[in-house]
Amino acid sequence: MFAASATWLLIAALIWVVISDLLYRRISNGLVLGLLAVWLAGLVWRACSGDTTIWSTSLLCGVLTALAVLLVGLGLFVVRWVGAGDVKLMAVLSLWFGDQGLNFLLVTSMVGGVLALALPLLRVFELWLARAVLGFSQALALYWPSLLMPVPVVLGGSSPQGIPYGLAIAAGAACMLYLG
Repeated sequence: MFAASATWLLIAALIWVVISDLLYRRISNGLVLGLLAVWLAGLVWRACSGDTTIWSTSLLCGVLTALAVLLVGLGLFVVRWVGAGDVKLMAVLSLWFGDQGLNFLLVTSMVGGVLALALPLLRVFELWLARAVLGFSQALALYWPSLLMPVPVVLGGSSPQGIPYGLAIAAGAACMLYLG
């Protein structure tokens, strides 16, 4: 029961990651902390249910993978090759996938490579998405002014730098959920 609910929550969070990273180049700390809290709640749920398999190598592998992601990611963040939100999200998702964390990282890096190759097409999609979402937000704001969104980064004066890696992270996680 808890696992199914947590999976649907993870899917919704990944959709939000894709949208917010494409439009604003931001991954919310609150979202990452929320996913961490759900993972911890699942761990407690399983422990209280008498599930002794949680103390397996899967948990240890997930924790070690998450720590490695944080350490390597910190170095990559310092040289401005990745965003902090990307690193934190990948670390938390490594916890979620346990002993499949390395597979998650591999799939995510492969999708990131494809995104780098398809960057011109991605820019076109980002512009289309930004215009669609902003138009919808402005239509809603006629009735509920508090729903007016800030202007997406891609519609600003300069093109955003880098690859919105949240898309690759979400695709890697979706692949792991599908295969898992």
